[in-house]
Amino acid sequence: MKQLLLILLLLQSVACVPIWQQRPVSSPETLQQTRQLELQQLKQWQIKGRTVITQDKEGWNVGLIWQEYNDHYQIQLKGPFSQGGVTLNGNAEKATLIMNDGKTITSNDPEKLIYDVLKVQLPIYALRDWVRGIPHSNHEITSIDYDEKGRITQLIQQGWEINYLRYIPFKKLSMPAKIFIKRPNQSLRLIITRWKETSLEQSTAWKITP
Repeated sequence: MKQLLLILLLLQSVACVPIWQQRPVSSPETLQQTRQLELQQLKQWQIKGRTVITQDKEGWNVGLIWQEYNDHYQIQLKGPFSQGGVTLNGNAEKATLIMNDGKTITSNDPEKLIYDVLKVQLPIYALRDWVRGIPHSNHEITSIDYDEKGRITQLIQQGWEINYLRYIPFKKLSMPAKIFIKRPNQSLRLIITRWKETSLEQSTAWKITP
């Protein structure tokens, strides 16, 4: 009888713990695998925020609006590089950099395009994955750490160290809101204030044809 009473008391104490306080049953690695599959399907999104870019002894405080619609992207950098801002529109085939004065420069390599024009090295290809909180699919992972919910806390890949310091909700997911990315002589500090979905109507104006 005493054993039965003890079991009932234990069951009652577990039942009283709120769901949000209960620890996940799955391991962080398993949760990350599931989460990564979900994030890889996220093809239509927009973020707004700011980033501080430092390279050698130079630094830029940049306003950021980044939109993706399937394989098309638009990255607006507001106010940096003494140019009043630039906009990069691109897809898998080519990218076009639009200067503040309306001048356009086109290339099939967005990273080389930005470096040639602005003299800043930005890992555009990898950032499209890192900003969603997943490793870049085209490079091996040096190391990776997760929290108990399967969200990446630190990733080392392609010579960069990426630290995820805060997440915010978007739909049914937790999305990065504070990311510090660094390697020797260069860093990006990215603060995201808003995640939202990009509609077809919004993307029509900046999607470029192959």
